[in-house]
Amino acid sequence: MSNVIVFGLFILAAVATFFVASRLTMFGDAVKEKTKASSSFMGILIGVAISLPELTSSVTAIAIDAPDLAVGNLIGSNLFNIMGLAIFDLVYRRHQVMTHATVESKLYGWLVILLTLIVLLGLSLSLPTHIFHISYSTIAVVLLYFIGAKWINDRTEYKGRKIKREIKRYKEYTYKQVVTYFAAAAVGIMIIGSVLTITAERIATITGLGTSFVGAFLVAISTSLPDAVSVGTALKLRQFNLGVSSLLGSNAFNLMILAITDLIYLRGGLLSESGPSNLITGGVSIVFIMLIIYSISRKRGKPTWSYSLPSILIIVGYFVTTFFVFQMR
Repeated sequence: MSNVIVFGLFILAAVATFFVASRLTMFGDAVKEKTKASSSFMGILIGVAISLPELTSSVTAIAIDAPDLAVGNLIGSNLFNIMGLAIFDLVYRRHQVMTHATVESKLYGWLVILLTLIVLLGLSLSLPTHIFHISYSTIAVVLLYFIGAKWINDRTEYKGRKIKREIKRYKEYTYKQVVTYFAAAAVGIMIIGSVLTITAERIATITGLGTSFVGAFLVAISTSLPDAVSVGTALKLRQFNLGVSSLLGSNAFNLMILAITDLIYLRGGLLSESGPSNLITGGVSIVFIMLIIYSISRKRGKPTWSYSLPSILIIVGYFVTTFFVFQMR
């Protein structure tokens, strides 16, 4: 395969991502309307669906024995997701998007922070033993994810609350149609994610960039395009809480994917095989999410410049982090 074809396929897959991810969010909103599910629940569902490219790329990285690429992809995707949310927050700054997020989004933000801390411990500490080939950090991530998600859902369940009547936007679709289209879009996202990963890996070989940098940024950005497009579409529909919760749900599930990847990596401990630059990426992602939680916690009506400051810090911090990881490649 020539270099021109590789770059061409990458660009085509990136363009296709915009269209398919937009359909994913639209029909996710349609499923919400048809089932009366909460926006937070649908945010989690969409977050899982648009995390499929990360799963595909990580499994591919394991297949070619590139654990550093798999870890960097997932941690780097979380970093890029938050940066993308910050950009959208600036675009829709007059609406003060973060202040529309509910307590579910804030709690899932804290869950992502705890999961990331466990991953960072796994990256920095060399534990003497493992259970078969599975690291203790992986077991902790799986347990915390399910226990934390259940606790959040139980704590924030809206029992007895009256549902506000909304305008029906999807009258022309039946319940079966919207579920079918949503599932088809999810499958399409997974296929496109595979193409993005394969071509991004070839581009990395062509350009001579290191696997840590490629995983944390080039592959991560490629597989995170569905997240960015889905969040942007949700915000365009003025579904602000749906956009924020879907991204945080995607970040939490990305760390679950990291645990799944460790389960299928039979050559040893996945985290112990990855590079030190992932520590920087993971640490910065925690700082970014703390800024998001701070933005969610503030009251509406702040001056535009004051409200936008956390998002500006996130965007600047992303490019600074990119520079440092590039220097470590």
